[in-house]
Amino acid sequence: MIDHIEDRMELKALVDFYATESDKNNQDCYVDIFRPDIKLNVYFGGKLGMQARDVQDMIRQYKAFGAAKVSFHMNGQQNVTFEDDTHATGTCYALATLVNEAEGKDKLTMHAVRYLDKYVKIDGRWWIAEREQYFEWSAFPPLA
Repeated sequence: MIDHIEDRMELKALVDFYATESDKNNQDCYVDIFRPDIKLNVYFGGKLGMQARDVQDMIRQYKAFGAAKVSFHMNGQQNVTFEDDTHATGTCYALATLVNEAEGKDKLTMHAVRYLDKYVKIDGRWWIAEREQYFEWSAFPPLA
């Protein structure tokens, strides 16, 4: 497990930066996280709901969802396997909590998300090159 410890820390920081900036509704920063030719597939309930083949298209599609009034993305465990010194795969688990307004009232939505990523290290820096994003379940609990 001590193998690639610095790389593991950098990859954890990469996925955490994605969550933190997503909370700020800062999709423009995705150019600093994802390769320009990102291959992204997003699944809702097991069905493909969104695809992007470059980072600008990805940003455009995420912005089209609209900004939540409040959001809170919390990453859990991340498992990483290194193929070599510049290629790795990883699974990251997250909980995304969003507050949106619907019919004049705040509505809470919680999503359990699993990210299956392929990482590449170019010029000493890690990037997400491919992502399979699965919304495993969503819940709409009452908001106090």
